[in-house]
Amino acid sequence: MQIHNVQQGSPEWLALRRQYFTASEAPAMMGVSPYITRNELLRQKATGLTPEVDEHQQSRFDAGHMAEASYRPIAEEQIGEELYPVTGTAHIHGLQLLASFDGLTMDERIGFEHKLLNASLVAQVQARDLEPHYYWQLEHQLLVTGAEYIIFVTSDGTVENFHAMEYHPVAGRQAGR
Repeated sequence: MQIHNVQQGSPEWLALRRQYFTASEAPAMMGVSPYITRNELLRQKATGLTPEVDEHQQSRFDAGHMAEASYRPIAEEQIGEELYPVTGTAHIHGLQLLASFDGLTMDERIGFEHKLLNASLVAQVQARDLEPHYYWQLEHQLLVTGAEYIIFVTSDGTVENFHAMEYHPVAGRQAGR
C-alpha cells in the first residue's frame, strides 16, 4: 500500500479520490449501495461530476466525524495500540484502489472503521452479520492494506454507547464472489 500525505476532506484528498475506486464506493461497485447505483458511480468517475452535499447530509457527516474522533482514543485503549487516520492506494488486478481509514495501526495490521450509532447497525454488529453495503467497504479496505482485520464500531463517540466487532476477510469476497 502506498500512503498519501493528504488530510481526509481536504481538496487534495478529494482530487486523489477522483483518480481511484474508493472503499466507500465499493458497495456501489458491487451493486448493493443504498445511496448510488453502479451506473451513477461510473458516470461520476467518467465525468468528474458529483452531486452537492446538502445541509442535512453535511450535518450527518459532521456528527459521524465527531463521534469517530471521540471514539478513536477508546478504540486505541481497547487494542493497546495507536490508530492514525490514513489514506492509502494500491493497484490490484489492474484496478486503482483507494481506502481512507478512520484509523490504522502503525504496522498496518489492524484497521478501524467507525459509523454513527443507529439501531439497525447495532443489531448487525451484535449478530456479527453486516449488510453487504458495510462489508464491501471493509473488504476493500482489507484488500488495499493487507490488514488482518478491521475493528468495526458504531457509536455516539462514548464508551457508554458503542457496539464493536472484528471484521476479518471472508474467503471469496475479495475475488468478487
